[in-house]
Amino acid sequence: MSQQVKITRARLHGSAVYLGDVTGADGTAAPVWSANPDEVVGWLCDGFRFRFNQRRSTRCRYLTCQDRDGDRVMVIDPAGEPVLIPIGRTVTDITDAQARRQHSFLAAMPGYVLEATLKTEVTDWFSAGKRRKTNKAAGRRPGAMPGFRRKDSDQRFVCWFNGGRNAVFTKTGRRSGVVTISGANPRTHRAPGRAADGKPHKLGWKITLHVRLSQPIRAYTSVRVNWTRRELVFVNEPLPVTGKVNTGEVVGIDRGVAHTAADDRGRFYDAPQTAGLDRQRKFHQRRMAKSRVIAAREGRRYSGSRRYQAHKTAAADLAARQARVRDDFAHKLSTQLVREHDFIGIEALHLDRMTRRGKGIGAAAKRGLNRVLQNAALARLAKHIEYKSKLAGVTFVEVPAAYTSQRCHQCGHTARENRESQAVSEPSRVSCTLRFL
Repeated sequence: MSQQVKITRARLHGSAVYLGDVTGADGTAAPVWSANPDEVVGWLCDGFRFRFNQRRSTRCRYLTCQDRDGDRVMVIDPAGEPVLIPIGRTVTDITDAQARRQHSFLAAMPGYVLEATLKTEVTDWFSAGKRRKTNKAAGRRPGAMPGFRRKDSDQRFVCWFNGGRNAVFTKTGRRSGVVTISGANPRTHRAPGRAADGKPHKLGWKITLHVRLSQPIRAYTSVRVNWTRRELVFVNEPLPVTGKVNTGEVVGIDRGVAHTAADDRGRFYDAPQTAGLDRQRKFHQRRMAKSRVIAAREGRRYSGSRRYQAHKTAAADLAARQARVRDDFAHKLSTQLVREHDFIGIEALHLDRMTRRGKGIGAAAKRGLNRVLQNAALARLAKHIEYKSKLAGVTFVEVPAAYTSQRCHQCGHTARENRESQAVSEPSRVSCTLRFL
C-alpha cells in the first residue's frame, strides 16, 4: 500500500504564478498572476481535473433504448455490432501542447501534472471495466463505469516523480519534510514588476508542501495530493511485515458482527467502538435534512446555505474519522496475524449479498443489519490479511462459509444446536466440551 501523510501548509517560492487570462465585463481579457500558495494549489487541482475530463471525453458507451416491455436494450447497427456513442456532449482529443495554446490557464501548468492525467484516466477506466467483468462472473452487480470528475468533489491532482525531475521529497526533520513541485511561466507572461534585486522576475516557481511524517518515505513513482483533505500520498510498493519469524503456526479466522474476528483458539478481536462518532454524525445529518425542508418551504436552494455546508463538512469529517479508526484496527490485526502465523485460513463471506436491501416486512431491521455489517468493515480486514500474507510468504486461503459456525473443529460434528448465539457456540456432543465461535 502507498504511504499517506498530512499536509500542514504550503509555500510558494520564486515568481508569482501565471493563472491564465480572465475576461472582464467589457469583454477584454487580462492576465492574472498569484503569489498565494493556496490559490496556486487550487489552480493545480482545477487544471488537472479539466485535462482529465478532456481525456475522459474520448471514451464511449453503448447506445441503449427502451423496448416494448420497458427494458433497456442495446441498439445494433446494420452490421450487427453495438452502437457506441461518446459519454459526453463534446469530444476533446488534443495533445498537451494544443491544450496549453487553447486554454490560457494551462499555460504554466507543470508538464508532469498534465502527463499524469493520461495514466490516471486510463487506469481508472480499465480498472472499472475489469471490476465489472469480475462482478458479472461472480453473479454480483457489475456497477457503473466512471464518468467525469465533478467540480464540487475533492480538489486533487497527481504529479510524476520521474527520477527526481519533479515532486521531489526532502526530509527536514525527524517527523517532517517537504515535497517540491516546480513549474515555469510562459516567456510571454512573465510576472509584472521587478524582484528585490531590481531585475525582472524569473519564469520559474516552486510550490513546497510541508508534510508531517510517521515513518520513513520509501522510493515512489508519483505523488497524489488531496487539497480538500490536506493529504498527500506517495505511490510506492508496500513492504513485507517486519519481525516475521517462521513459526509453523496455523490459524483460522472467523469474521462477524458481535465480534469483529475470532480465531480457532477461542480468542476474540473486537474493533474499537465508534458509536459516539456515529451519534454526532447523525446529529449533523438531521440538521442537514431540516435545512432541506426549510429551504423547500422558502423556495430556495439548500446547497447555498452556509449552515448546511458546515453540517455537511462536519458529517463528512466524522465519517472519515470512523473510517480511519476501522482501517487502523484492520492494519494492526492483520499485521499481528501475519507476523505470528505461517498459514491463515479465513471464512469466505459474500458481503455484497449479505448487505442487499431488504423488502417488505423486516426491511427496517435489514437496514440496521446492513449498517452494522458495513461499519464492521469485514472485507477490509480480509484484504489487508491477503496482501500482507502474499508479501510475507504466508499461505492465505478462503474456506466456504457453509456450516463453519455449526461444526466443531475438533470432532467434526455439525449441528444447528452448536450455534447457541452469534458470539458463542456449544457442540451438542457430550464428548466435546469446547466453546468456539
